[in-house]
Amino acid sequence: MKMFRKADILFLLVLITLTFGGLLYSFRGGSDQVDIVQVRVAGELYKTIRTPGTYEIRGKDGKVHSIVHFDGKVAWVTNSDCPLKICEKTGKVGGGGKIICVPNKIVIEVGNTREKQDIQTW
Repeated sequence: MKMFRKADILFLLVLITLTFGGLLYSFRGGSDQVDIVQVRVAGELYKTIRTPGTYEIRGKDGKVHSIVHFDGKVAWVTNSDCPLKICEKTGKVGGGGKIICVPNKIVIEVGNTREKQDIQTW
């Protein structure tokens, strides 16, 4: 009397292949990669940053309100002119994070263009 039939062995092989294939796909990375930083001032898109560097955020009067740094993975703010400097204290923010400066109405969103939408409304 046989314990396993050929179909059972084939089923186990397919199951093992799918399991390890899924694990390899999930560890492949890519979902946490950052390739875009969007800076909004008063709700309007001010600047889209795609390359590492240092960028000044200026107000309508030409005065520099904040300096944003992007190293390709994380973004952070230095030299903000707001009184509490919460945006500076936020530190380095990676994919999916935001830096918000309420007095200057600046929102810095760090993410990637390959993110999937969880939900969409009209």
